[in-house]
Amino acid sequence: MRRFQRCLAQLFTVGAFTVLVGPLGASEPTQHEPNRDNYERVSAKSLSPLKNLAPLKNLAPSKNPARSEILEISEQIDSLVLRQLTAKGEELNKLAKDEVFLRRVYLDAIGRIPTVDETTDFLAPKHNNKRAELIDSLLDSYGYVSRQFNFYADLLRIKSRAGRVAGQPYIDFIKDSLAASKPYDTMVRELLTSEGPMMQSGNGAVGYYLRDGGMPEDNMSNTIRVFLGTRLECAQCHDHPFDKWTQRQYFEMVAFTGGMDFRLRQPDSQYADGLRALRRRRGKIDPQVAPALRRIIAPMTFGITGTGTGLARLPEGFMGSDGDEFDIVKCKTMFDELPLVEPEIPSSPLSKRVGKNPQAIRGARELNSREKYAEWLVAADNPRFAKVIANRLWKQAFGIGLIEPVDVIEDGTVASNPALMDFLTQTMIDLDFDTKQFLRAIYNSSTYQRMATKTDVVDRAEYNFNGPVVRRMSAEQIWDSLLTMTVEDVDQRQEGRVAGVRYLMGGEGSIYDRYEQLRQMRPDELLEVAANFRNGKGRKAMMSASMMADREEYQEKVNAVRRRIARETRRAKIVGDKTKLQQLKLERSTLMAKFRRQRKGNSLYRASEIESPARPGHFLREFGQSDRESIDNSNSDPAVTQVLSLMNGLIEGQICNNPNTVLMRNVLKADVGEKLDAVYLTMLNRYPTSSETKVWLKAYRTSKNKTEVVPDLIWVLANSNEFIFVK
Repeated sequence: MRRFQRCLAQLFTVGAFTVLVGPLGASEPTQHEPNRDNYERVSAKSLSPLKNLAPLKNLAPSKNPARSEILEISEQIDSLVLRQLTAKGEELNKLAKDEVFLRRVYLDAIGRIPTVDETTDFLAPKHNNKRAELIDSLLDSYGYVSRQFNFYADLLRIKSRAGRVAGQPYIDFIKDSLAASKPYDTMVRELLTSEGPMMQSGNGAVGYYLRDGGMPEDNMSNTIRVFLGTRLECAQCHDHPFDKWTQRQYFEMVAFTGGMDFRLRQPDSQYADGLRALRRRRGKIDPQVAPALRRIIAPMTFGITGTGTGLARLPEGFMGSDGDEFDIVKCKTMFDELPLVEPEIPSSPLSKRVGKNPQAIRGARELNSREKYAEWLVAADNPRFAKVIANRLWKQAFGIGLIEPVDVIEDGTVASNPALMDFLTQTMIDLDFDTKQFLRAIYNSSTYQRMATKTDVVDRAEYNFNGPVVRRMSAEQIWDSLLTMTVEDVDQRQEGRVAGVRYLMGGEGSIYDRYEQLRQMRPDELLEVAANFRNGKGRKAMMSASMMADREEYQEKVNAVRRRIARETRRAKIVGDKTKLQQLKLERSTLMAKFRRQRKGNSLYRASEIESPARPGHFLREFGQSDRESIDNSNSDPAVTQVLSLMNGLIEGQICNNPNTVLMRNVLKADVGEKLDAVYLTMLNRYPTSSETKVWLKAYRTSKNKTEVVPDLIWVLANSNEFIFVK
């Protein structure tokens, strides 16, 4: 508390500091004039305000567009924005300085702030294409995968564990799709047509249906809301009160997934025979072993079967205007009411729903209606599919969508800039739904590279995009940015780290290898695995002998280096070699930082690489990470608990007071006059102004305890609006 009071007093008595204490402040960060003159100015030609409104071009970029083709799209975006601004009597915001653009594009493209080396490299004088080259390098890095995974995880409600279903295969499918730049329409089609075992390697797309296991109606509602921007939930129980959809039309859409099962229909095999044998022996199995056996077998049975019958049954208590309860309806698409397939209603269907599957219709034939449903939904001529994802990605870059809310699009909905919305929709189609290329075009636009609008946008439908809007970082962006100041090499995928083999009880290797191993086991072998797990041996098996040996070998190497550094440190002290002592101190801090991260497991990895979502009470959840129970459920609302978390958590405990972190090593390497530069470049990605430098040097010289001056500064900057906001 004394540190908090001391920092407050210093900030409010010195006007040179422009930070505002705490993420609760309502004001946005102000602009700073750097005390360095080496910032390159982008040429007026490449980012001109486009005063000459040229006629729109008919663009048709190739499947692997060159930068020149992408820049043509960017210029078209700028032209359409400027046309509307001119018509409204408004202007574009000023072009953002390099340090502002740098921090913004890192946060938007890869979800974290740049490192010191990345900052100084970009701010050094270079040629005029350096912004485009930076955008290319960011989008081609794993950081892009990490950033976009968080986007899809929030949108698709992806969890590491949903009930008894392990979510790692689903997570791997999304990450693999992003890493391979899989077209968005292809990815969505694979989600909607997925079938087979969940735990089988390469089959994680079935996680999309298993996320709504046993609830085909809810799954259809979520599908239409996520991918077509239309809410049909109200029509599940009655005709929609605010839109044109009827309850019958709702179940005609559900019919496309009719007959789909959320458990595998076991074929004749050794594994299936083994399961049947175990069921017959149910009464003979030790009651203490039976729960462990169920936990082992359950993941083996999760999966999707059934290609779709094209039939659905109206619910009990049907309240729609067309039909009666328990009637069987045939599939038809919304918008155009196309059947796509020709299902036949069984001659003697049961009058009531029966069985565990409420949509079961005895005698219904599979017609591959799910495949037709997917093809219709992702088709280029579907009036909503391309528009919705184009609008979502525009909002990701600018903070506001052209249509708000992004998932309430009706026939009468008009975008804030209709011509731009139409152009972006067609561009998404022309790019073959390559979302990475789409974002590349947005980031290269002059509109995106303008200063952010700092005033509140009261009516989002009237915003004309003078530039992006100032917005608070997401929970994932804050966490990943703090990690950038804590550990090195944050942009790495942690294979199998989330959920791992723990979910398949006591195996080694990947969950997919363990799945294949269990499939080959006899009933007595499965019982032995369950008994070992029940007795604790399974948990010990998670740490195999080879893993233990690797860990011991690594620790011995670390100890050897520590002993060598200790010997050299003693010699340097004897001869008074301060330069050598400084080098050894840095070497030791670097070594211990790597060892600490290895020892701590997954606690210091990016948000995309740890449990999804983080557990309640985790930093990410405190700052608004979605609980993944509903679509787009994250928030960036400030709270008192966030201030407390920053005061007593990662900043205080793991950054300020740890000499092994990236930030503190940067400070350690700097002389007294350069320590302030090191902090500002690491945290705010800019040099301090001359007035900020003067104030800090005075505080440093007059401080009675100089060891606390830098940690105080770090704590204040981390709680400032300039750090918390994307500007």
